[in-house]
Amino acid sequence: METLIIENNSTQAQNFINFAKTLPFVKIISTSAELPKKSLQQAVAESSATTVDVFFDELENRIKKHPRNV
Repeated sequence: METLIIENNSTQAQNFINFAKTLPFVKIISTSAELPKKSLQQAVAESSATTVDVFFDELENRIKKHPRNV
């Protein structure tokens, strides 16, 4: 399991969240009630969060390795 933290403060972020909600393997958990108590950097440091680049690189690698794509 990977954790991705997104600051929902732009149209692009909201569009990405809406897209991610359509994926069967993604679960969106809103923690907006908890985050104001911490900075984003604190939340990232305390979690196993990854950058978007790393997330998509890993996703692309898994897709390429999937038996249907070999």
